[in-house]
Amino acid sequence: MWYDMGANEERNYIEEDAKRHDEWIVCVKNRLSELEKPSVFSIHKVPSKLRKLKEAAYSPIIVSIGPFHHRNEELLGIEEHKWRYMLHLLHRTSQAGITTLHECASAVLGLEQKARGCYSEYISYDKHKLVEILLFDGFFILELFMRYSESDKSDDHVEVFEDISYDPIINNVWTVPTLQHDLALLENQIPFFVLETLFDIIKKYAPKPLTCSFTKKNVATLATLFFKSALGLTLSDQLVESKSSNLTGDHLLDILHKFYLGTSQCSPINLRQGEFKVCATEFLKVGIQFQSETTKENLLDINFTGGVVKMPPLCIQEATESIFRNLIAFEQRSFGSSDHIASYAFLMRSLLRSSQDVELLQKNGIIRNDLSEDVPNFFKCMCDGVVLNDFYFSRLCEEVNDYSRSWLHWRRLKAIVNVKCHEYMLILRRDFFPNPWSIISFIAAVVLLIFTAMQTYYAARSYYH
Repeated sequence: MWYDMGANEERNYIEEDAKRHDEWIVCVKNRLSELEKPSVFSIHKVPSKLRKLKEAAYSPIIVSIGPFHHRNEELLGIEEHKWRYMLHLLHRTSQAGITTLHECASAVLGLEQKARGCYSEYISYDKHKLVEILLFDGFFILELFMRYSESDKSDDHVEVFEDISYDPIINNVWTVPTLQHDLALLENQIPFFVLETLFDIIKKYAPKPLTCSFTKKNVATLATLFFKSALGLTLSDQLVESKSSNLTGDHLLDILHKFYLGTSQCSPINLRQGEFKVCATEFLKVGIQFQSETTKENLLDINFTGGVVKMPPLCIQEATESIFRNLIAFEQRSFGSSDHIASYAFLMRSLLRSSQDVELLQKNGIIRNDLSEDVPNFFKCMCDGVVLNDFYFSRLCEEVNDYSRSWLHWRRLKAIVNVKCHEYMLILRRDFFPNPWSIISFIAAVVLLIFTAMQTYYAARSYYH
């Protein structure tokens, strides 16, 4: 009897082992079949060498978007607000809320494989869990953008969806910059085509009279308007809408990247041929001026004409650093991506090396620092760990560097004379006229000297005549 039981157990063990082996083979085949499908990775993990330099710049603070940070317990506080935003978004479709939800869920389910292929890391969630994450986070982002777009509508003739004055997210001075930080993280993204799909369905079921001018905009426009205050650009809402109306991309960070680039046509040249040889104050001493170009639409539209470097203004806000860092990380990880934003950071690092350089550009309206940041260190740290393959301002740097060494430009000589005169006046004021009384004393002495000279002249003249 004992022998028979042992044989049966052994037979069961062999069968179970064979079953586990078959299941393992099936898992391996499924994994390999996934790899055989063409995937264009667009949502990456930040390179560890960049993350180690400043962890906070690449990690979400209050909200997780997408699967990478979904299980983070520190980000669960806003989950209730996500549910409420989802409910409000469905209410925008009047009585068709349930129909809208079903259609959105079916649409995202059909995009699940395509969306999964956008992530560079293996996603362990099954099909339905991933669809739930994409749907849930997509609804939250769209409702957030719509509410933010409606929050500045002060015209009584403009109808908004509901009174959002009590919204703890939109009306919190700390929350909006934090969400700008979180939604621009490379690791905190969902595919942009998911947002566009959901938006098109919501718009289809939205009642005609519903203001939320979102019915006249696209997702890219709503996104850039939401991020506008953190982008550091002095652009009107109308110009932002015009620039973003035809934008599309892989995710929100890619949209911001393309928004910064605009129609930039810079040609890359090897880094060793680029960067400014000296800083801004040294350029000023050799006759090169700096001028703010507020009419420029693109941050990268920098040019050099007649001894003047013309640059669009940059305003450093709370989320500006994290946006720049994640844009650079996106450029570092994305195959075939440009190095435009990294090139801008390297250019500014070479131009701003001291507080005097910052003061010069602030005086000329090129830099506005709203956070009292150490601006030279701001750009220096941003460039640490970055591998720059193509420097997109090499031609500009060559032109400026060559001009600074040339003695053939009369404008440069005139600028040098003006700068020297200004320096001498500062020295004179600092060393000889530190206060108003010294100036009055000097003027009195000069007047006395003039009167004495005149008296001597007339006395001598009367003597000889």
